Amino acid sequence: MRHRRPRRRRGRRREAARAKRTRPQREGQEVPNKFWQFRNAADGSGELLLYGNIAGEKSWYSDDVTPKQFAEDLAGLGTVSNITVRINSGGGDVFAAVEIGNLLEQHPANVTARIGGVCASAATIIACHCNKVIAANDSTYMVHPVSMYCGYANAADLQKYLEALATIKENIISLYAKKTGRTKEDVTAWMDAESWWTGPQAKENGFADELTDEGAGATYENRGGVLFVNSVSMGAKFDKAPEFVRNRVKRVADIKSPAQAQDNQPAGQPGKQQEVQDMDPKDSIKTVDDLRKVYPTLVDQIEQAAATAAAEAATNAERARIQSIEDMALPGSEKLAAEAKFTKTMSAAEFAEAMVKNAKTQGATYLAQVQKDAQDSGVNGVTNTPPADKTEGDAFIAAIKGVAPKN
Repeated sequence: MRHRRPRRRRGRRREAARAKRTRPQREGQEVPNKFWQFRNAADGSGELLLYGNIAGEKSWYSDDVTPKQFAEDLAGLGTVSNITVRINSGGGDVFAAVEIGNLLEQHPANVTARIGGVCASAATIIACHCNKVIAANDSTYMVHPVSMYCGYANAADLQKYLEALATIKENIISLYAKKTGRTKEDVTAWMDAESWWTGPQAKENGFADELTDEGAGATYENRGGVLFVNSVSMGAKFDKAPEFVRNRVKRVADIKSPAQAQDNQPAGQPGKQQEVQDMDPKDSIKTVDDLRKVYPTLVDQIEQAAATAAAEAATNAERARIQSIEDMALPGSEKLAAEAKFTKTMSAAEFAEAMVKNAKTQGATYLAQVQKDAQDSGVNGVTNTPPADKTEGDAFIAAIKGVAPKN
């Protein structure tokens, strides 16, 4: 069973979300609501269907899935003397399971849990809060240690989580001991060992009060390496299930893919044992949506890792771009460099090209200014004037040549 840290509730709930909340209708009409489903039977009793993951992938304390909503739906059954809780679940959020169990235990009706497929992990908490537990002979029951998703945490956080886990585990041990009549030491050993039992074994250990063949014939499937029971994902790897569970899977030619399976819908009318086959993952997972239905947590982790990697890559690329611009900037190009880095962002190559163009423009402007200055000063009109003593100079040169030795 998983423990999730509760998120803070927002101060105001959206009116649209409120409008979607519908209480159960009478006369057998079913109103699906989140991961639970209430319905009124014709004899005036009520039913609660818990199929698939408890609390889904969202926190039990988020704005659109709350204990208050579940309590309202439970009250919406009206005055009933009996409530049947039909369970086929691999577990989920321990807080949700405890809250549901307490609400059922406090209800004035006689509450009976019926296990037609699997009752594992957090789902067992709900069953233990019921007045009576009736398990199908071919059902499966499982208890294991509490686990917690910690995310990013420091040493102090981890210590707090360990303390929280110890408290949660102690509460569950007390609940199991009360239900089974066994010692806390026995219950602790079962949890630590991750114990899987058949329906009769669950009764022998005190978790079930009665056995029945009603509703027997559960369909066990291996879909892409995930255990499905009555077309409902148990959220557990098929290979991790005990041998007696794996042996219940048989072979046939046709089977639904995970994309076709309705994870949170009732399994249908009881019938004979259906034969199914082990499926190759390549045959069952063909799209991202298929993968998300079978491994929702894995897909979330992959997407989060990809987003983090993309953000880091973008940050590093931006730092490298700015550094390259600063390295190649020449004196006099400070304004252009600032624009390239921040206001008119461009790559280092684009900045280099812009800097060359800017240098050419500055050079042309400088030459034009020099020419203008020369024109304005009149220097272009100045000519060479022969010296006044040019004749004397010529005579002097001729005398020098006369005395020079000849070859």
